[in-house]
Amino acid sequence: MTSLTSGSRSTARTRGGGDVARGLFRLSKIFVYQNHFGWGMAWLTLSPQARDRPGTTAAMLLFLLGSMGIVTCTCATDDLVGFRNGSDARNYKAGDTKRDIRGKPLLSGAVTEREAVRFIACAASVAVLAGIGAFWALDWRAPAVAYVLYGVGFFFSVQYSAGLRLSYHRGGAETLLCLATTAGLLAPYLAVERHWSSPAVLVGLLLGLWLVMVSSYSNVNDAEGDRSVGRRTLAASTGPRVYKTAMVVFVLVSATLICVLALATPWPWWTLLTLLPATVLHTAQLREGPVRGRWLTARKLGLYGYDLGFLGLLAPALFLLA
Repeated sequence: MTSLTSGSRSTARTRGGGDVARGLFRLSKIFVYQNHFGWGMAWLTLSPQARDRPGTTAAMLLFLLGSMGIVTCTCATDDLVGFRNGSDARNYKAGDTKRDIRGKPLLSGAVTEREAVRFIACAASVAVLAGIGAFWALDWRAPAVAYVLYGVGFFFSVQYSAGLRLSYHRGGAETLLCLATTAGLLAPYLAVERHWSSPAVLVGLLLGLWLVMVSSYSNVNDAEGDRSVGRRTLAASTGPRVYKTAMVVFVLVSATLICVLALATPWPWWTLLTLLPATVLHTAQLREGPVRGRWLTARKLGLYGYDLGFLGLLAPALFLLA
C-alpha cells in the first residue's frame, strides 16, 4: 500500500490540470449513463397533467443534477475507501482482470486522496442544493414521502462503503443497490406526480434488480479482494451454491415483475415482447457465469441486458404518452 501511495504522489507531480479533470471525471462515474435510467423513466412515466404543471421541467432537470451529485458522491467515496484499504489494488492487479486501471484514478495516480475528498464534498453539496432547488421549483407542494425518498436515498447510498458500510454486511450491497435505484426513480416521480402508481414502483424495482444483475457478477470476480477487507457481498461471504442460486432467483423475479407490469397494470400487454430481449440476455448470463465461470463476460451481458431493458420500457412508456 505504501508503494502505491508513493507512486501516486510521484505521478501527481507530473500531472496537468487536464489530467486531474479527466481523473475526477472518471472518479465521478456520471458518464455511466445507466445510472440515469431511473431519472429518465421517472419523467417518462409522469401523467400529462403532472408534466404540464408549472415548475415540472425545472424540477426534473434539478433532480437530474442532484442524481449526478449522489452518483458522484457514492462512487467516489467507494473508490476512496477501496484505495485506502487496498481492495481495489488487489482486484485490479495486472493481468488479473480485463478492466482498465484508468477507471480507478486513485490507483493510477491521476487523482490524489486530498483531491478526491474535496471532490466528494463538492458532489454532496451539489446533491443537497439541487434537491432543495427541485422541491422549491415545485413550490414545496411535493408529498412528504418524496422528500424522505430523496434524502434517505442519498444518505444510504453514500453508506455503501463508508459510514454504516452497508456493503460489509451480507446482502447489504445487493439490497442497497436495488432500493437506491428504485428511490432514484420514485423520489422525482412522486415529487411531481404527487401520488404513487404501480407501474412506477415496478419499473423502479426492475431497474434496481437489473443493476444488481450486473454487480453480482462483478462481485464474484472481486470476491478475494472484498473478502480480504471484510466486505461481505454474496460472492465474498457465501459459497458458489448460494450466490449462483441467487443469480437464478434474480432472473425469475425479474420475469415475474415484467409479467405483473404487462398484465396487471395499465401498461400494454406487449411490454412482454419489448422486454423479451433483456430477459434472454439475463438468461444468457446464467450460462456464461454460473455454468461456464466467465464472470466478466456475464457482467458485460448484464450491462447489455440493462440497456435493452431500458429500451424495452421506453417503447411502451412512449406509447402511453401518445
